[in-house]
Amino acid sequence: MSTLKFRYKKWVILAQLLMFLLILGCTGNASKENKTVGVDRLESVKSGKYPKFEFSKEIHKFGKISEGEIGVCDFYFKNVGGGNLIIKSVESDCGCANFKWTKKPIKVGEESKITIEFNSKGRHGKQYKVITIFSNTLQKKKKLIITASVE
Repeated sequence: MSTLKFRYKKWVILAQLLMFLLILGCTGNASKENKTVGVDRLESVKSGKYPKFEFSKEIHKFGKISEGEIGVCDFYFKNVGGGNLIIKSVESDCGCANFKWTKKPIKVGEESKITIEFNSKGRHGKQYKVITIFSNTLQKKKKLIITASVE
């Protein structure tokens, strides 16, 4: 019976140690970029001047593409708001796309782009994908759409 208690205590202590290390690893490495975003967000709240996206288009239609083909498109935008625009992350609802964008703040009046690479491998038929941009705008999220007909 005492051997069973010892094994149980050993596993509990090991689990607690792993949880402690996991928590320490997740919180102990705040990046400079996140600190910059926090400061910029605080300045926007104080001044009431938020950045704002103005896209030249919000939907891209690839049309017909072959299965396995990678479709590439650019979404051009301008910061028409009252503060620096920072894109924190870009995500898709499918995991089938890669994204490229500037990690630097986009000043008021400046233009930039988000490049999307849609991988049609393993996809068939009509595709409708939502791309979500997380930023320091008042709305915090912006959605873009890509469509394709994969043959």
